[in-house]
Amino acid sequence: MKILFTLFILCSIQLCSAQTYSGPESAEYDYANTRWLIANTQSHQVLARDNSGALAVFVDSLVSGPYGIEIVGDTLFCCCGSSIKGFLLNNASQVFNLNVGATFLNGLTHDASGNLFATDFSAKTIHKVGINSQTDTIVATGLVQSPNGIIFDVIGNRCIFVNWGSNAPIKAIDLSTYVVSVVKTTSLSSCDGISRDGNGRYYVSNWGSQSVVQYDNTFSNAPVTVVSGLNNPADIFYNTLNDTLAIPNAGNNTVTFFGFNTVDIKNYEFPNDRGVYPNPSNSNSNLFFHLNKSEYVLMELYTLSGKLVSKNNFIGVSGVNSLPLLVNNSMRPGIYFIRLHSGKENWNFKWTLE
Repeated sequence: MKILFTLFILCSIQLCSAQTYSGPESAEYDYANTRWLIANTQSHQVLARDNSGALAVFVDSLVSGPYGIEIVGDTLFCCCGSSIKGFLLNNASQVFNLNVGATFLNGLTHDASGNLFATDFSAKTIHKVGINSQTDTIVATGLVQSPNGIIFDVIGNRCIFVNWGSNAPIKAIDLSTYVVSVVKTTSLSSCDGISRDGNGRYYVSNWGSQSVVQYDNTFSNAPVTVVSGLNNPADIFYNTLNDTLAIPNAGNNTVTFFGFNTVDIKNYEFPNDRGVYPNPSNSNSNLFFHLNKSEYVLMELYTLSGKLVSKNNFIGVSGVNSLPLLVNNSMRPGIYFIRLHSGKENWNFKWTLE
């Protein structure tokens, strides 16, 4: 009886520890299943957090990490040491495993063409991984600082990444030429994660001031501190569905969920001369926007998981423009993200298809 009681206690302790944050490193919102996924580096798990805050194990027994995580379609990809692994969101079965020979894979993002981009923190390189082809190419080497968090910028056809160390610059790699350039010089120290909200504004976590700072969509402003008092804030994620930023605190095994003023954001997104109407809609809608002069316009429609649905290039006219948003058979009900680029202007819209 004593042995059985001891086994029960040990199993209970193990179960409880399996559902707590332990070295939380990276967060991602699973829009399809309305839950957060959080990489737990010390217990080698990915945890799922539902809307009530309850935690459950999504993926267990990973040999290394995971560090950066990224959802592409129906799969969660994870940086695990020298390998990238993929797990189906609906049942956590492993469907991808590629050893790229890296030293320490850390940040992870994806483009609209079926490629992952991962930073190797120790080797100071960036890897491009073809998901369908399961191929790996190193597209940046000899970086001065250790690259960390990384995010795809569809308008600029580049990946923007943050770096470790003092006075850490924010850099970008051009995906046409693989040339690396400095986007913004900073006085920040040891930047870990980068994310973007529905208006195109960027957020950067840094250990130097234990905070998250905000930049506009062109990085032209000085950093504005939006969250402070953190404890080694790691790889962050902005949930555009409810305007909440998830910040894993690697230093004290917690995750901060910081909500923004959604009323303010909606007013910013939908002034009188631009917006989507009708919205929500169960059929085709129209995107309205105003131009000061005739110029080239690029419009791209994405699912919230980052899958490109459609792309349109055209010459807009001076004044109010109307662009039809056409529903095709592959589109399911849900929230879609529209990016519009014209000259030096970048606009972002949400469209709900019922």
